[in-house]
Amino acid sequence: MKNYTSFLFISRKRNTMHRISLSARLLKVLSIIGASILSITIALSVYNARVLFAEYDIRTNAHDNAILLEKLDSLRTALHCFHSDFDEYIAQDNRQRTFWGIECIHPDIWLMGIGGPDIKKPQSNLSRQANAMLNDIYASIDILKNKSYLRKLSLRELNDKIENKIYLWAHVPSVHPVPGRPLGSGFGYRVDPITKKIKMHWGVDIGAPRGANIHVTADGVVSSASWHGGYGLTVEINHGFGYKTRYGHCQRILVKKGDVVKRGQVIATVGNTGRSIAPHLHYEVHVSGVKVNPRPYIDVSDVVFN
Repeated sequence: MKNYTSFLFISRKRNTMHRISLSARLLKVLSIIGASILSITIALSVYNARVLFAEYDIRTNAHDNAILLEKLDSLRTALHCFHSDFDEYIAQDNRQRTFWGIECIHPDIWLMGIGGPDIKKPQSNLSRQANAMLNDIYASIDILKNKSYLRKLSLRELNDKIENKIYLWAHVPSVHPVPGRPLGSGFGYRVDPITKKIKMHWGVDIGAPRGANIHVTADGVVSSASWHGGYGLTVEINHGFGYKTRYGHCQRILVKKGDVVKRGQVIATVGNTGRSIAPHLHYEVHVSGVKVNPRPYIDVSDVVFN
């Protein structure tokens, strides 16, 4: 005996009643069909929703990608401008190195910097165009970074050179030992004021009142501070680099042997000791053991010529 399932439909509006009886087998088939339709409907709804979300993501990504490409292009352009601006630093570096007698850095080295650019792996979530721009930017940044590092090394080398030059200049006689006083008898042969004979005068005489300050003309170390024959009370300074200076006929010595002195420091006072007929300073400059004319080693802006 077959099993049936009855469904009763009552309409209050029409005051009718309908009864439908379905076999269990048919009911099962209808249930399967209904479930299949429901599943397909749900699947289609999910698919359509995914398609809609995907289309939204595509539109959003396309918009974001366009903005990204625009920003990358602006960044790449800015980096190219930085490279152009850096050319002025390279030109300045060449001028500085030429001035200080240092060989200029070859343009190919500036172009490459130090080492080649670090190639980055492409980003899988970016477009080919974006990856190409990024590679260009990475390479540009690497070269700019290396150029900056090269400039840093060059500035360090220039700074060392300048410091060495400044140290050398500080030890080269270059100022007036008695500022503002006139240069008298010069370097060369002259009639000796005491013997009236022609003799070699190995320095310059600077007339000044007794007690006027005598300034050392460069940094150095006092090698002698005592009586020195016809020079009378004399101070001798070893400046290094082959330079020495002598200050004769002093009235009073204010330093002692071994003292470290700085350019412009008062080391003695003008006097009339030794073979001298009037208060003055006898000033000598020795270069590598040779007595030379001191005039080129005196700042002419502070000299009164007779």
